[in-house]
Amino acid sequence: MKDKIVKYLSSDRHLWWTVTILPGAYAIVYLYLKNYTIVNSWQQLLSFIACFIIIPSVLFLGLDLFFKKKYPAKRIQLYWSYLLINFSIIFSLSIYLGWRWKALVLFGVLTIIASIFIAKHYKKIVLLLSLMLVIAIGQLLFFILTTVVPGNDWIENAPFESYTFKKKPNIYLIQPDGFVGKPAATNSIYQLDNSDFYDSLEHEGFQFNHDFRSNYSSTLASNSVLFTGQHHYLPTASSTTELMDARDIILGDNPVLRTLKKNGYQTNLILQHSYLMLNYPEVIYDTNNVKSTDLSPLLPNYYLDKDYQGDFEKQLSISIGSDQPQFYFIEILHPGHISYSKDGEEAIESERIKYTEEVKNIIPKLIDMTRLISSKDPEAIIILASDHGGFAGFTHTGQAYSNVIKSNELKQSVFSSLLSIKAPKEFKSYQSNIKSTVAVFPTLFDYLVDKPVLDQHDIDHSSYLFLKSKEYLGLYKYFDSDGIPVSEKVILP
Repeated sequence: MKDKIVKYLSSDRHLWWTVTILPGAYAIVYLYLKNYTIVNSWQQLLSFIACFIIIPSVLFLGLDLFFKKKYPAKRIQLYWSYLLINFSIIFSLSIYLGWRWKALVLFGVLTIIASIFIAKHYKKIVLLLSLMLVIAIGQLLFFILTTVVPGNDWIENAPFESYTFKKKPNIYLIQPDGFVGKPAATNSIYQLDNSDFYDSLEHEGFQFNHDFRSNYSSTLASNSVLFTGQHHYLPTASSTTELMDARDIILGDNPVLRTLKKNGYQTNLILQHSYLMLNYPEVIYDTNNVKSTDLSPLLPNYYLDKDYQGDFEKQLSISIGSDQPQFYFIEILHPGHISYSKDGEEAIESERIKYTEEVKNIIPKLIDMTRLISSKDPEAIIILASDHGGFAGFTHTGQAYSNVIKSNELKQSVFSSLLSIKAPKEFKSYQSNIKSTVAVFPTLFDYLVDKPVLDQHDIDHSSYLFLKSKEYLGLYKYFDSDGIPVSEKVILP
């Protein structure tokens, strides 16, 4: 091996693939190591191969042919410059999921200037990059075997999947992302008066569960519980930032959608943005206002800003006359939560103000949507359920994942969530059982089969968060099943 390396470094032979395929392959492997859950589709992999390897290779082969004919003595400078400039561009994509053009232009200029003096050393960079690629491939294989392969084996067949509904009202699930429940809204952090909103919905026939909590702190983790009716306890949290296969679970063949389809429901998906479709998951909803052509073909980009209200009204006008019962899942990424960006203590108040403004802006839209449904479909069950809190009180969302939260108000800020339901009077006794996200559909389905109202002692209503810092690494429980605030590290079997 040593002799081959020495021979490669001393030879005048230049291998085109060392400055094209090699950096492209490393960038792809790095991208999958760091962002696997948002790029794990064949469509995206083919796009990365085309963008990171094929296009740079074709471009370089043309340049190399030109230099062979016109400037053969300067080919080594071409290889040096192309290797570093190409790698900086595609690696910037892998790290930032975008380009930093000013820095890239400056780096490109300096690289070309440096090629005049040290281009002969480019092969040493090739060797270093080769070593980095081998290590990265090993890390990716380990990640796949230990995290990807186990996948979503936590999902079991839910008891309600055998249910045959005795009543089949149309069901509308509206999810305003990060809309805090009343305990958080009225605490000293938020100081948010939503009384007019509560009064308006109650006037329309809605009942609130003000003590409702999410079981997890993120959209993907929370919605995976919502659509399976069971806990996952974040099994891959130590090795990935997102729950493995969460988008496929939420939009795909999950226990809730299977049960609805088994009972003859048409399922309709209305999204404001493409966050739930970043990695091209298999969507089994019968209708979907976001098409695959709406998605970014290369870089994951959740921002879409579809006219979700118009799309919903259009689909509603089609489905309202159908004899088939309808289920709608309407995800609205507002009010959201405070910023991901790290800021100082002074950011706490400014982020709180931004969040409260977002709440004020989304409330009229929620009221309009619920009134529209009530006017068109007065016998429907309408569920307003947010996925988590707004994280106000922290400097940024990441702060909640770094240290054990002691303040009960900060715990409320993460987990206290909106739940309001308009349903027939008989449902009221069932609704009191919906204490957390995991119980929403099991309770609703119990009502639809006229199952007696029972205390759900077998449902874990606890709220969990996985801390990422080395000092506190692990899963923590912040509310127990009775809603009592705790701060306990959970040791799973």
